[in-house]
Amino acid sequence: MNNLTSCPNCGAKIKDGVFSSNFLMSDIKSELIAEINNSPKITGCSKCLSDTYDQAFNKFVAIRKKIQDEIMEHIKNVPVITTLSPFNWDYKVLGLATGQSTTGTGLFTDVGASWTDFFGMQSQAYNKKIASGEELCLQQIRSKAVRVGGNAVIAVDIDYSEMGGEKGMIMVCMSGTVVKLNNLEVLDQYKAESIKKISFLADKLHASNNKYAEILEKLN
Repeated sequence: MNNLTSCPNCGAKIKDGVFSSNFLMSDIKSELIAEINNSPKITGCSKCLSDTYDQAFNKFVAIRKKIQDEIMEHIKNVPVITTLSPFNWDYKVLGLATGQSTTGTGLFTDVGASWTDFFGMQSQAYNKKIASGEELCLQQIRSKAVRVGGNAVIAVDIDYSEMGGEKGMIMVCMSGTVVKLNNLEVLDQYKAESIKKISFLADKLHASNNKYAEILEKLN
């Protein structure tokens, strides 16, 4: 096919010049066009298929984003627990997941904390930043669990530290063991259905990543 001198689709000359060029579309790009448009695969050149490919690629990206967004809508239902061996769970250990978050405290936060401590109250400024850090870490370890085929994280440990003194940072670190829970019926029905949906979408995304790895490099 690479020895063709003209496009089998439109008849345009295949050439590679300094001022102009026309090349055959790669097989993987032709496959993407066919899959996205639900049409037969066509062998063509950049002259006749370039616009068609660009439209298919943009649609492909939009579909992937929709899948990713849908996964993120459900991901909060992935169990993250501190228990080392949950009762009645039948699972396979897949590995480790970690999450980190660092947030600036700042001088005025410190001053506010000292005043609220003086009146015997907790610093709302610190609490909000810590809570925000915790949510970010939870999202990270849930996302990492899903990426490796897991659907829960057990034995979770959370650490907090402050660095840098007066204008320092609050660090939240979280780690846990990623597992694949086999008997989802131990969870409530809503969470179980949500996890099944995540698994279906993640498999679909993974298959797309493998098939179109060459094309996806363009997104990085």
